[in-house]
Amino acid sequence: MNSSASNELSVDTPEYIAKRREGRETILGLLYESELKQIDFHTIVDSLPIPLDGYASSIKDRLTTNLETIDTEVADISKGWELQRMPTVDLSILRVAMCEIITNPKIPAVVVVSEAVELAAKYSTDASGPFINGVLAEACRRFRPDEPVDQN
Repeated sequence: MNSSASNELSVDTPEYIAKRREGRETILGLLYESELKQIDFHTIVDSLPIPLDGYASSIKDRLTTNLETIDTEVADISKGWELQRMPTVDLSILRVAMCEIITNPKIPAVVVVSEAVELAAKYSTDASGPFINGVLAEACRRFRPDEPVDQN
């Protein structure tokens, strides 16, 4: 995995943005653990020594309700890529971002996509960013057609 300092937030980043990124990273880690251990996401979350709070809790609640729909959409958009064949970290990033795109219209689509690509740059391979960007751009065209996220 990559871990470049250029993917870190600057010291003058507003706290609410830093807290959202922290929440996304927390859920990313839990989804990753769930896939690697082949244990249900809910079981992983329920086994935490302290409950999730803040934005992580918000994402967890929406993922709990919408994971099947999110997986169906990711599979449909990423034609030729079965979910089981995707790198685990990439699938986890896509799940978090798709959850936000589908269930949280308060966060602009371009922000969701940008954050997902940043997470891919930080935690995955060089090829992951463009793949994730492409899947999420199509998701935005489907679910948020009035919020362009690319130049096309």
